[in-house]
Amino acid sequence: MKRKEALRIGRFITLCQRMKDPRRVWGNKRHQLTDILVIALLAIICGCEGWDDIRDYGLTKIDWLRTFLPLTNGIPSESTFHRVFALIAPEALEAVYREWVSPYVGTCFGKQLCIDGKTSRGVLKRGDSNLHMVSTWVREDQITLGQMKTAAKSNEIIAIPELLRTLDIRGSIVTIDAMGCQKTIARCIRENEAHYVLAVKENHPTVLAEIKEYFNWGLNDPIEKNQIDCFSHIDFEHGKTTKWRVFSTTDTVWFESKKEWEGLSCFVMVECTRIVKGVTSTKCRYYISSLVADAKCLHQIIRGHWHVENRLHWMLDVAFREDHSLIHKGNAPQNLSLLRKMALAMLAQDSSRTASIARKRKMAGWDNDYALSIISMEV
Repeated sequence: MKRKEALRIGRFITLCQRMKDPRRVWGNKRHQLTDILVIALLAIICGCEGWDDIRDYGLTKIDWLRTFLPLTNGIPSESTFHRVFALIAPEALEAVYREWVSPYVGTCFGKQLCIDGKTSRGVLKRGDSNLHMVSTWVREDQITLGQMKTAAKSNEIIAIPELLRTLDIRGSIVTIDAMGCQKTIARCIRENEAHYVLAVKENHPTVLAEIKEYFNWGLNDPIEKNQIDCFSHIDFEHGKTTKWRVFSTTDTVWFESKKEWEGLSCFVMVECTRIVKGVTSTKCRYYISSLVADAKCLHQIIRGHWHVENRLHWMLDVAFREDHSLIHKGNAPQNLSLLRKMALAMLAQDSSRTASIARKRKMAGWDNDYALSIISMEV
């Protein structure tokens, strides 16, 4: 084994070695768990999708892989990759991921944590139940901090507090769409010393109606209008004009259910007007928050939440074709989902080349040194 290559990838290998091998102790284990994990991650970074792809990648790169992996019995078969990833406890691989990602995120203090769920459609095509993952995305670091599986989208209400309790979110701002607008979730966030900005929609019809009624009245009342802060912004892109008007108020004493929402300090209304080819459409969204902040700050936070869609979920679907993956047995779908997020994080953190994620994956497949630099990136 070449010392240089071993040292560069050493941290990730060390983390993998701490995992408990899910295979039987007395079984005929011809391949080390670390070898299987490293090959799979490198293969995903370089554009592979299924077990056949991962196996072919290993066979093609075997001489190079042996410079930092023992590979005593060569490259594992497709069935070995399949069987091992179906057996690995997702919690064990999640622990490896969180320890790996920790130096890149550091503290969450002052950062925005965007929480959102995503369903892998490919699993459903095989007749199995949906794989729905709830992820925590750190906006400032552009990286996933953690994930948790739920049985269905409605179960995000249960999964989100469980996920938050496993993370150190102190001093952060947690943003969630309407599914996460729950009293228990607001309480969990405040108990963990963080702030929240939660979207309010029809799942809380009374709250939504009261906030709408307040802004309809307050913006037209000469006295109450002084209690409402306003921020305006215009975007011009791709032949589309988008006008934003954000209104926020800390006047919440009138809200009868205030005590039921832990730390509630602010109501927000976002008016978005789009002009496309001369056609104008306007939509209003409403939020509750524990923050005491001006409308400009809240505008940045609310728009920042969509990073989890554009820079995580969209990338997983487009660059990694996650919705096309038919891997569905055992724990394999959840474990592969986490490896894709790790690969995406590694590729996104790389600044040595100016290229899209898709191009970086191709270059990593062609250039062994570049692939190694991605998997062994330093803080």
